[in-house]
Amino acid sequence: MNPLRATVFASIVVLAVSAASVARAGTAVATSGGYVDEAMFRALVDDDKDVVEINLEGAILQALAKGDRDGNDPDDAKDVFAKLKSIHAVIGTVKGPAADALALVQKTDRKLSSSGWQRITRITDETSTMSVLTHTVGDKIDGLVVLIFDSQDKELVFANLAGEIDITRLGEVGERFNVPGLDQVPGAR
Repeated sequence: MNPLRATVFASIVVLAVSAASVARAGTAVATSGGYVDEAMFRALVDDDKDVVEINLEGAILQALAKGDRDGNDPDDAKDVFAKLKSIHAVIGTVKGPAADALALVQKTDRKLSSSGWQRITRITDETSTMSVLTHTVGDKIDGLVVLIFDSQDKELVFANLAGEIDITRLGEVGERFNVPGLDQVPGAR
């Protein structure tokens, strides 16, 4: 397992353990303007290789928002989780042709951008693409999507945070839960 996947996997374990005693509650996540369905990306990933999948909603996120009983969780992390409706991510190796996955990532980026999402970062070259988009309602960000695909190693990353997001606090949350890259989102500290 490469170091990035190992770090993300460790972060997932920390999140899962801290929320293990809480039952998953249904939410109206799909009605959030900042929600993007991960199923089309999950279908591309090869289950015979390393896969990281995150699906946190409702009661689990509320448990994270409450923090630990010892009061060791920073208030910033609590505030971010309290306002989120869902966190979904898929990281893995694509099982089909790289061109098909690249086309889906590019199509999704264009579709979100044309439907009101703001592209805050886009980096492309001959073999890879990376986009970060935000969805806003009024002056508040209510969705964040990260799309990354590298055609050479066929590695796909899809992540979606839905709900109210204070982008300046993402770096602090990433540091607390050892989630790499959140501090690189423009505006994060």
